[in-house]
Amino acid sequence: MLLIDNREIKLAIFDMDGLLLDSEKINREMWIKTAKMLGYEMTFEQWFGLLGTNEESEKQYLYNLYGSDCPAEKFRSVRMKLIGEYAEEFGIPVKKGAKEILEFFKENGVSCVVATSSVRARAEKILEKAGLLGYFDSLTCGDEVKLGKPDPELFEKAAKKAEIEAEKCVVFEDSENGIIAASRAKMIPVCVPDLQPSTQTVKELAIIIESLDKFTEITKKFC
Repeated sequence: MLLIDNREIKLAIFDMDGLLLDSEKINREMWIKTAKMLGYEMTFEQWFGLLGTNEESEKQYLYNLYGSDCPAEKFRSVRMKLIGEYAEEFGIPVKKGAKEILEFFKENGVSCVVATSSVRARAEKILEKAGLLGYFDSLTCGDEVKLGKPDPELFEKAAKKAEIEAEKCVVFEDSENGIIAASRAKMIPVCVPDLQPSTQTVKELAIIIESLDKFTEITKKFC
């Protein structure tokens, strides 16, 4: 049995981009490139607001940023094409400690699932190519929920699929939106910062670790 903060852990929920896969630098580059191609400007700070959003939340963010006449669907189609081409040519690196933590949970009887704002077709393809898909009992994706992070719907649905109570779930995230969503779902948020520095909100809500291979330092094991 694994404990974190005296809570038994039965399910580990993983974000994908920037957490399992070192993909956020690529996503950022393609967002900024797409904006430029469509005649808009996007700064690093503006891009941070898109971390963890699903398609609908992404649209609303773009409308708020650029106005209601912004071609949000075009933004998405161009960006996904650019990312797909990059992934096909170069692949997406796996983050440090990803396979080690998944093996750790497997050895200790904890189920692992993915909850990502990405659509299922992309998530399955990219995880399979990275050699990670087989570690997970299920995937819950952005095209299965109405509301994106920081709403807790994605994580709540992932736990419901696994038939495990929220208080027995730990969520691994790299973004503030994801940490807020995990907290609202009444789960244990663990932040592994990627490109976005830990904000005060993240520091207040989450356990922060440098990399996934540091996770075992915050757990207690009882046989």
